[in-house]
Amino acid sequence: MQVEKILIKVRNATEDDLDEVANLWEKLASHHADLSDDFALAWDSKRRWTKYLREKFAEISTKLIVAEEEDEIVGFMLCMLSPNVPIYKERKLGIISDAYVQEERRKKGVANKMFDVALKWFRKNRVKTVELRVAMMNPEAQAVWKALGFAPFIIYERLYPDKLPQRPAPRVRKRVVRKKKVAKKKGLTQRIRFSRGSA
Repeated sequence: MQVEKILIKVRNATEDDLDEVANLWEKLASHHADLSDDFALAWDSKRRWTKYLREKFAEISTKLIVAEEEDEIVGFMLCMLSPNVPIYKERKLGIISDAYVQEERRKKGVANKMFDVALKWFRKNRVKTVELRVAMMNPEAQAVWKALGFAPFIIYERLYPDKLPQRPAPRVRKRVVRKKKVAKKKGLTQRIRFSRGSA
């Protein structure tokens, strides 16, 4: 049995790669849209994301890594440096914004190779924490990130007000406030009047 040899080169992306990366992103976004209506795409989503990618690519705080096989890009990983919430001691975070590997090239170490490059870049920039978001309904992606060392940290929860059943209005009880009767002291009233008159 002949074993297929896969020669995949992992490198930093160039500006010429951005359109191919956008094509892979479209596959990633479509996959998520199939998982849940929450990821439903706008009609011009690819154009908007491509514009976003070009803007980010020009920033020094962004690193775009691609995996290439025979002059074809089969995977990408978009990494960023982001300021942390200012109340915390750790001022800077590493973010893996998007990552994708073509289906026929999965489970062949492509994601691992891209992540190794990303990790070196994060360490070079003195990043101590790397974060990413993965869909709860995407167990395949969760398994990949877990194998790379990631662990759950924060749970994001969602609420859909329009889907909630109508809640009954709370009963409002009328509160009766009884006024306290204050007896007037005639002697005191007379003395006050007398003192005013004498002035």
